[in-house]
Amino acid sequence: MNIENSEILSSAQCRAARALLEIAQADVAELAGVAASTVSLLEGGKQAVSLQSLRKIRRALEGAGVELLEGDGVRRREERIVQVIRGDDANLRVHDDIYHTLKKRGGEVLCAGITELDESAGEKFELLKRHIERLQHAGITERVLLKEGDVNLIAPREWYRWIKADYFGRCPFQIYGDKIALKDLNNNQILIIRHKLFAQSQTAAFNALWDIARPVDTGAIGDE
Repeated sequence: MNIENSEILSSAQCRAARALLEIAQADVAELAGVAASTVSLLEGGKQAVSLQSLRKIRRALEGAGVELLEGDGVRRREERIVQVIRGDDANLRVHDDIYHTLKKRGGEVLCAGITELDESAGEKFELLKRHIERLQHAGITERVLLKEGDVNLIAPREWYRWIKADYFGRCPFQIYGDKIALKDLNNNQILIIRHKLFAQSQTAAFNALWDIARPVDTGAIGDE
């Protein structure tokens, strides 16, 4: 493994992170969406692993509850009330956190203020599709409030409702478990607030909007 790649995730870090989490290579592979042999090659350190795979494995380990430090350092991630996520992969990291938070207990994700992607978004569209498929496989559902007229539906239609533009907020957010993820579009960052009372209060406000929203007019996109 070259120096550049090891700065993303070293062989020693992967082994140490698994030891802290008490999980097998196969578990890491499943969480990261890579082959088990890829994790084995990484930990062996004798054969190069692609940057894309390294980033997936790193996100999976971080999502499972470890923090990777400089050098080969690893420690359990401290639970903070507010966590700020920055970077081009911020959305992917939140998607991983949603999955890890709900995969065992199930539940739903409440989404508002978002605009769904379409195929013109390329890789981002495909990653979002895979995220939704992963949620469905784990028995996790979503309820999504779209601005009236938005017909880009990636998830099942029953997950969506239209809200009037006047009620469509400028700050996209997602509620899952006892967490709220707020997207700061101006500063390209996502804030995750972990607070049960705040999440319950925001859920109540979401439900009020959901009740006055209306089903998406599927006639605008064609019924199958």
